[in-house]
Amino acid sequence: MRNVSVDASLQQMLKKVLLVVIGSGLISNALYIYGLAYYQGYIGRLGFEYNFFPIDWNDTLLWTYFASRELGASTIGIWTTLTEKAVLVLFLAVYMLARIWMSINEMGGSANKRKGSNNLWFSRLLVRIRRSHPKKFKIFYPPLKWFLIKEHSLWAFVASYFFLIAILFIPIFIFIWVYFPMFGVSHGESIAGKRLSSYEETLCGDSEDYWSQCIDFPTDHIKGNNIPKLIKGRLIAKNGALIGVLTDKGPVTMSMSKHHFGKTVKNPCYEGECTKKEGSHNKSSQMDAEKPDASA
Repeated sequence: MRNVSVDASLQQMLKKVLLVVIGSGLISNALYIYGLAYYQGYIGRLGFEYNFFPIDWNDTLLWTYFASRELGASTIGIWTTLTEKAVLVLFLAVYMLARIWMSINEMGGSANKRKGSNNLWFSRLLVRIRRSHPKKFKIFYPPLKWFLIKEHSLWAFVASYFFLIAILFIPIFIFIWVYFPMFGVSHGESIAGKRLSSYEETLCGDSEDYWSQCIDFPTDHIKGNNIPKLIKGRLIAKNGALIGVLTDKGPVTMSMSKHHFGKTVKNPCYEGECTKKEGSHNKSSQMDAEKPDASA
């Protein structure tokens, strides 16, 4: 039975996989692809068409950062929800896996000491061929040594990396170019859905925003019927003169005038003032409802 070190084999395999993946530029392209897919899902869920607001290929890395930041925030949120017992079980499981891995490596290291005896049959075969056919041996042995016996020979390189490309690289390639964008779009849609939920309550800013996040856009330069004279909302996307504004009545796509004047006002919901006003309004409404009807 052939004994091979598990740790050494996995390290060699990992080095080859990393060399193939990094050398092909697959990781960098995956970051661009995910950022673009995340952006498409994000603005699409907010109600805007990507073809109206496309982004440059170099700008997609910025959206990859936004996506990774949201993933980090979600991870921190998961950790905060774990109980003390769950954290203790998790650390015990990691410790047990580490101990098992160390035990396997120790067994593999002791097996490497006996590994050299497995290659004696090939050495004996070469010795017999050299004794029986010395002239032929001098001719075929140098290329044989260079192609087959050398650890880093061309044959070993081609054979090992062809296996990695056929078995590992092609499925990874298909996954990144076909399924990876689907994950990015779903991620962008989920984050945009959360933003929409918060915008429904405080479109122009929450209690931490001192200035209002909404902007007034006049529509005098646009000809058409049933167009309001003023659009007020949060600016979501911009492409040249074309802008996407999220209003309290839904998303609006329109062109912006060449000259724009806007005055920033204080956020009415700063430090919970919206909640205070709503509470006082509800209280006054309740008091009005409790008053006896004068006509009765």
